[in-house]
Amino acid sequence: MNVRTLYLSHRLASIAFEEESEHPLIGEIQQLLLHKNLYQGPIHQKYDTQTIRGITLFQEKENLPATGIVDPLTYCRLHQATTTTITPLSPAAKRADFSLPRANILITTSSRQLTLFNGNTPIHQYPVGIGKLTTPTPLGNYAIALKVMNPGGVLGTRWLGLNYDSYGIHGTNRPWMIGTMVSNGCIRMHNQNVEQIYPLVKVGTPVYIRN
Repeated sequence: MNVRTLYLSHRLASIAFEEESEHPLIGEIQQLLLHKNLYQGPIHQKYDTQTIRGITLFQEKENLPATGIVDPLTYCRLHQATTTTITPLSPAAKRADFSLPRANILITTSSRQLTLFNGNTPIHQYPVGIGKLTTPTPLGNYAIALKVMNPGGVLGTRWLGLNYDSYGIHGTNRPWMIGTMVSNGCIRMHNQNVEQIYPLVKVGTPVYIRN
């Protein structure tokens, strides 16, 4: 049985759909894909092969992992009402490397803090929002796998995706909730703080999440 996962961007939760199953959210995805000329089928709210193909084509066009799964970042990029335009890096910015040579991130869920290190030296420390009791932030050793500027909506102004499921470190459009247990597992930061660490880390930077 082929089961895929479709994510709800407004709360970053997930619903598993079998192929050919129906759901109103699938109809919304089909309309967005149709608007972008990536889907030519009916708006029948069915998670069929044609819909999955449209999602995959969109991800390839946007240089996202071509999984056919609508994760939070894919949804925000699809949905014009909840996202801003991705800002491409200039050639000069791509050549420049502002990252710390030995950058690593420690997230402590008990104190709800993120600390950026260069080697063993702490550089910056910030308050963060973490997962709720029912959807806790996963403890473990990870790495940054994807960097995106201006994802918009609930992801704020920066996205640092981890190499585990759909979790990541990101900004927020609800800054008053930083410091609380609010998310479905992601780590939320004030936009100005995540913008500060964004150029200092790179894909592959270790991220340690501890209690």
